[in-house]
Amino acid sequence: MNTYQKIFNGTLHDVGRFGDHNPQMPEDQKNRIMHARLTFGENMLMFSDGMPDRPIINGDSISLSIGLNDEAEAHSIFDQLSEGGNVLMAMEKQFWGALFGMVIDRYGIKWMINCELG
Repeated sequence: MNTYQKIFNGTLHDVGRFGDHNPQMPEDQKNRIMHARLTFGENMLMFSDGMPDRPIINGDSISLSIGLNDEAEAHSIFDQLSEGGNVLMAMEKQFWGALFGMVIDRYGIKWMINCELG
């Protein structure tokens, strides 16, 4: 969350951990995030760690898309998400008249960045 807070220049809210709601949870699970919000501009991302008793499976099950209208901000976000990650499609002007790029960040999350050009 702190990485995304920095990338999106946002504010974290309502960070709740599994241990806050279940004191009987094993110590190594109590600090996992049950719910958190990140706001930036008029946007919001919500976070949760996986359930403590379920394995983590990385794959193509999800892609997050963000729509922007500031070219410099789009490049900054794309570049920061790319650090330690894997660029799938460089940020370039597309046939629909926007900048678009795809990246898998250092945590295995696939992002699609779309920036409408004025």
